[in-house]
Amino acid sequence: MKILGVSSNYHDACSALVVDGEVISAATEERFSLIKHDPSFPFQSSKFCVEEAGLSFDDLDFIAYHEDPNVKFTRTISSSFARYPFSLKTYLKSMHEAITSGLRIKHTLSSHFEIEPRKILYVPHHMSHAAHSFYASPFNEAAVLTIDAVGEWTCSGLFRGDGANIEPIDAIFFPHSLGIIYSTFTAFLGFKANDGECSTMALAAFGNPIYAEQVRDIIRIQDNGSYEINISYFDFGSEEKVPVTQKFINIFGEPRPYRNKLPFSCLSEQQENVTVEDQRYADIAASIQLVLEEAVVALVAYAKEKTGSANLCFSGGVALNAVANSKILNSGHFKDVFIPPDPGDGGGAMGAALYSAVTISGTRNKDFVLHPYFGKAYDELNVIEMLEVMDIERIRQFSRANGKFNLDISKSNNESELISHVASSVKKGKVVGWMQGKFENGPRALGNRSILVDPSNIEVANKLSKTIKHRASFRPYAVSLTDTHSERILKTHAHSRPAKWMQTSAPIHAEVQSKIRAAIHIDKTTRPQVCTESDNPKFYKLIKEFGKQTGLECILNTSFNESGFPLVAGPTEALMMFLRTEMDILVLNNTIIERKNNG
Repeated sequence: MKILGVSSNYHDACSALVVDGEVISAATEERFSLIKHDPSFPFQSSKFCVEEAGLSFDDLDFIAYHEDPNVKFTRTISSSFARYPFSLKTYLKSMHEAITSGLRIKHTLSSHFEIEPRKILYVPHHMSHAAHSFYASPFNEAAVLTIDAVGEWTCSGLFRGDGANIEPIDAIFFPHSLGIIYSTFTAFLGFKANDGECSTMALAAFGNPIYAEQVRDIIRIQDNGSYEINISYFDFGSEEKVPVTQKFINIFGEPRPYRNKLPFSCLSEQQENVTVEDQRYADIAASIQLVLEEAVVALVAYAKEKTGSANLCFSGGVALNAVANSKILNSGHFKDVFIPPDPGDGGGAMGAALYSAVTISGTRNKDFVLHPYFGKAYDELNVIEMLEVMDIERIRQFSRANGKFNLDISKSNNESELISHVASSVKKGKVVGWMQGKFENGPRALGNRSILVDPSNIEVANKLSKTIKHRASFRPYAVSLTDTHSERILKTHAHSRPAKWMQTSAPIHAEVQSKIRAAIHIDKTTRPQVCTESDNPKFYKLIKEFGKQTGLECILNTSFNESGFPLVAGPTEALMMFLRTEMDILVLNNTIIERKNNG
C-alpha cells in the first residue's frame, strides 16, 4: 500500500511517502522553494517523494492530509466571529484563508495529483503528531503526548499507544495553548514567531526568572497536571504582530524592537554593554522558559499517571524545545523517551501517512526503523562545469566574503584520505561546509548538511557567527560526538534517545569544557548529537578521525544555511553560500573546494 502524507498551510509544509508501513522518502517544501518554513502546498516535495520511490502519482493508493480542514474551518471562523464587527478586516481575511486554503484542500489534492476524492483522507492534526511519534518509535506500548500551537481545536493531546492502536485519552483545547503563548512571548522579545522560538530558549540562559509568578498567572497549572491560559493578557484576533493586551504591557513593559540587537554572547564569560532593558528581555525569556518547562513536566506526570507506561512518545512543535525536553528526562517519570527528528508540523505529513497505513491495513510494520535521512541525494558533481555557468563576478558583488579569492578544486575517491584531510583542516581552524548523501528530515543538521568547526576554537566560532551564519551572538552551537566518548563529555543523557538527534540539552563535564567551549552555552550545557557508526557511517568516521587528531571525539556541528534561509538541499545552494560567505572549505560528496584568499 502506497500512501503520500501531506502537511501545509501553517508552516513547514512537508510530504512523506509510506509504502507498506515504511517511510521511503520525506522532505519539507522549503528545501526546494528556498523559502524558510514555507507553508505553501508542497508540490515540489511531493513530486520528489514519489519519484524517489520510482513511482508516479497514479501508483498512489491514498493521500493523507495532516488535519481535518472542515473542523479547522469551524475554529477559524468562530474565533474570528467572536470579535466581529470590531475586527471586520481580520474576520474577512480569516474567512478567505479558511475557504481558499482549507476547505478547497481536497480539490487541490485531487486536481493536482489526479486522484479520486475518495482516496483523500483527513487525519486529525494531533493524531498525525501522535502517530508520527508512536508508530516511528521502537515501543510496542507508550504514553503519547502532543503539544503545539493548535490543530483544529486541540492544543495538547494525550494518547495511549498499544501495538497498532492509538487511543485518545485527554485533550486541551484552543485558546489554551502552550505553543501559542510561547510564540507570543517570542514575538514580544523581538523574534519572529514560528521561527525564533530557539532564540527565546537561548536568551533565557542569560536571564533570571524574576517574572515567573506573573507568567504563572498566564499559564495556570492545575493540580491534576493540566493547565489553562488566562487569555485576559492576549488579543489573538488583533492584527498587531504582538497580540497582547495593555494588561500584559503593564507587567512586562514594551516589546523589543527587532532591530535592536542584544549584546549577550554565549562565547564570552563576561557580558558587556548590557543595559537594563537588555536584561529585562533576558529575564522575561528565562521566566517563560521556566514556566513552559513546569507545564510540560506537569503534563508528562499526568501522562504517567493516566497510562502507567514506562515509555513516552513526545511530538508537536513544543517538542523542539531541547531545554524543556531535558527537564522531561530529568523528571524520571518515564524510563524511555522518544522524540522524532521532525516533531513539528513537518513531521505531521509522515504521521498522517503512517496513521492511514496502520488504520487501513490493521497492522503496524514493526520492522520499520526511523532515521533522519529521507531527503534527496545528489550525484557526484562536476563543480568546474557548475562554476562555468555561474556568474562568479556577479556573486562576488553580493558576497559577504572579504577580498578576492581563487578556488582549488580536487576530488578524492579515497574516503579515508578525504576524512583525514577534512579533520586536519578543521583542527587548523578552517570552517568546513559538509554535504553528503540525502539531506536530513527536520530542522537539525545531523551530519549530511552541516558546517563543521573545531569546538575548542572560540575565535573561529565567532567568525562563523559573524561572517558565515550571520546569527545572534547569544545563540549557542551544537556538537556531534561519538557514542564511545559520550559519557566522557556529557554529564547526563549520554545514552538517551533524544540525544541521538539533538533533541535535548546536557551539561558538560568540567574537565573537557575548554576543549569544546565554542559549542557550550553560557550555562555550560550543549545540544548534543550522539552518533553511532550505524547512524551515519561516513560522518561517524570523520568525528572519530577528528578525535584521533585532537584527543576528543567531538566536533562543532551547525546547520548548513545562512540566517533567513533553510538548510541547503543541493550543490547549487551549497556552492552559492560558500561563495557568498567566508567559509574556507566546501566538501560536496567527494569533491573538495578550498578558498585561497589573494587580497
